[in-house]
Amino acid sequence: MITLHNLQKQFSGKILFKDVSLQIGVRDRIGLIGPNGSGKTTLIRIILREEPIDGGEILIAKGVRFGYLPQEVIPLKGNTVLGEVLKGAENIISLEDKMKILEEEFSSIQDPKEQEKLAKEYGRLQERYAILGGYGLEAEAKQILKGLGFKERDFSRRTEELSGGWLMRVALGKILLQSPDLLLLDEPTNYLDLSSLIWLEEFLIHYPGAMIIISHDRVFLNHLVNRIAEIENEQLHLYSGNYDFYMKEKASRREILEATFKAQQRKIEQIERFIERFRAKNTKSRQVQSRIKMLQKMERIELPKEEKTIHFQFPSPKRSGHKVIEVKNLHKRYGDTVVYQGIDLILYRGDKVALVGPNGAGKSTLLKILAGVLEFEEGEVILGKEVTRAYFAQHQFDLLNPENTVYEELLGVATDESQTELRTLLGTFLFRGEEIEKKVSVLSGGEKSRLILAKMLLKPANFLLLDEPTSHLDIPSRNVLEEALKQFPGTLCFITHDRHLINEVANKVMEIENGRLHLYPGNYDYYLYKKQQVLAPEKGVSEPPPQKKGTKSLLKEQRRRRAQEMDQFRRQLSSLQKRFDEVEASLEEATRRLDHLNQRLSDPNLYLNQKETYETIEAQKQTKEQVRQLTQLWEFLALELEEMKLLRPSFTNEN
Repeated sequence: MITLHNLQKQFSGKILFKDVSLQIGVRDRIGLIGPNGSGKTTLIRIILREEPIDGGEILIAKGVRFGYLPQEVIPLKGNTVLGEVLKGAENIISLEDKMKILEEEFSSIQDPKEQEKLAKEYGRLQERYAILGGYGLEAEAKQILKGLGFKERDFSRRTEELSGGWLMRVALGKILLQSPDLLLLDEPTNYLDLSSLIWLEEFLIHYPGAMIIISHDRVFLNHLVNRIAEIENEQLHLYSGNYDFYMKEKASRREILEATFKAQQRKIEQIERFIERFRAKNTKSRQVQSRIKMLQKMERIELPKEEKTIHFQFPSPKRSGHKVIEVKNLHKRYGDTVVYQGIDLILYRGDKVALVGPNGAGKSTLLKILAGVLEFEEGEVILGKEVTRAYFAQHQFDLLNPENTVYEELLGVATDESQTELRTLLGTFLFRGEEIEKKVSVLSGGEKSRLILAKMLLKPANFLLLDEPTSHLDIPSRNVLEEALKQFPGTLCFITHDRHLINEVANKVMEIENGRLHLYPGNYDYYLYKKQQVLAPEKGVSEPPPQKKGTKSLLKEQRRRRAQEMDQFRRQLSSLQKRFDEVEASLEEATRRLDHLNQRLSDPNLYLNQKETYETIEAQKQTKEQVRQLTQLWEFLALELEEMKLLRPSFTNEN
C-alpha cells in the first residue's frame, strides 16, 4: 500500500533520520516509538505529504485514504458535536444531500418521462448510499461518541463549548467514522480516561484497515500492534511483534552487539600491540603492513548512544501518622448534579490507591477534595497527624507562568536551595545547559509535566495526589516515574489511564461508580479478576427447593451442609497454600539461577567463546522471563491466600 525508500530528513542542520525504509501493508498495525524529538510526528507528516523530504522516495498506491489525528488540539467551530463527527463521512452526506434535492424535484415535476429519469437516478444514489452504510451512519456516529465518553445530551452541544481534551475526542470520532485505509494516530490516548481508552482499544482491535500509532502506553501497543518501528540514533529499527516482544528483542540485540563489540575491541588491541611491537623490525614489515591494512578495512562496530532519561526519586518525607486521611459523610454536587451523597473513606500510611471508574463518575472531584483544593457541601475531611499533601494535575499547566524561564519557575517555589542545587534538580529532569533558560510558553506537554514534577520535589510531602501524571511523558520517563512511585515511602492516591502504572504501583484499586466507592486490594489485573468473578454467572448445581421438615431435622440438615462447606473450604485453602509454596520455591530457584547467569555474563572470558556466549545470553533471557512470570503468579496467589484466610473467621464464627 505504501513504501518508504531511503528517506532522509533534517531540520536546521540536525539529522532526524537517514536511510529510512518501510513498507506498510493493508493490515499492518505499526507502533512508532522513539524519544521525544526523534522525528516520529515528522515521519507521519512525510507520509501525508505535509512535510518535504531531503532524499529518498515515497510510493503510495492510488486511492489510499488517510485518517490523521495530530497530537495538538484541533480547533472545531460552527457545528454540534454530532454534526461535526458526521462531517467525517462527507461522501455519504453528499449523497444524502443529492437525494434530498431529487426528492424535491420529483414532487414538482409532472412529466412522466422526467419522473422516470429522476427515479432511476434516485435509485442509483439510494443503492450507493445503502452500500456505504448511510442508513446506519448516525447511529454509528452516536455509538462512537458514547464510546469516547460523550453522553446523549452532549450530542447537540456546540463544539465551541468544549475544552481541548473533548475537542480531541470529537476529532478522533470523526476519523473513526470515516474508516480510512490507514489510520495515523499521534498519541490518541492522551486525552482519554481509562474507560474510553479501553473502548477505543476494542474498536481498533476489530478495525479492518492499517494503522500507525505513536503512543507511550505500552499496554495499548501490546494489544494493538504487530510491528514496532523505533527511531533511534537517526535510524529506523523494525521489530516483528508487540511492545513486550520489542523490549526483549532489543535487549537481546544489544547484548549480542555489546559482546561482539568487546570481542572486536580485544582483536583490535591485539593487532595494535603486534604493530607497535614489530613496526621497527624489517623481518616483520610484511606482517605489520598486512595488519595495518586489516585495521583499515575492518568494519568497526559502534555501540548506539545512550538516550537521555530523567533520574529522580521522591525525597523521603517526614513520617505521617498511621491514619492519613478520613472522609466522613461527604456530600458534593455541581448545581443539580449530585456526585457524592454521604460517602466515607479512610486511607492509611503506605496505601497506594488508584482511582478508576467511568467518565464523569467523580474521580477527579474526589482527588481534588482529598488534596484540599475543592470545597464540598457537607461532611468532614480529617487529615491525620503530620500529614503533608502535594497535588499534581494537568490543569496545573495553566498555573505555570508562560513568561518565566524554566529556572525562574523553579526558583519561585524554592526556599533556601542554592543555584547549584536548583540546576542539578532541573538536570535530572533533562533541563540542562541553555535549556533552563527556555520560556515556559514554548515547552511541550512533556516538558511542562517534568517541570511540575521538579517543583513538587522542592516541597517533600508524605501524601501525593496525582491526576494523570504520565500524560505527555515518553516511555523512558514513565519508567523512571513508575520506579520513583514504587519506592516512595509515603501514601499515594492517583488517577491514570496507564494500566501498566496501576499494575506496577497500586496496592489498592478504588472503583467509583454511581456515587459509591468500592475498594479492591491488589493491582489492576487483580481488580479485573475480582470484577469478572462478580459479573460471572453462578456455576454449579442449583440447590433443591426446601422440603417441609420439622425444626430439629431442619437444624440437623443445616449443620450437615455447613460442615460440608467447611470441609470444602479447608481443602481449597490447603490446595492453594500448597500451590503457593511450590511457586515460592520455584521463584527462589529461578532467582538463584538468574544471579548465577548474570555473574557469568559479567566474566570477560565468556566472550572468547561465541557459542557459549550466545547460549548464556539466551539462558539468561529465558530465566529472566521465568522470574517475571513466577513473580506475577506469586503475587496473585499471595492475594488469593490472604483473602481466603480473611474468610476463615466467618466459617469459624458460624459453626
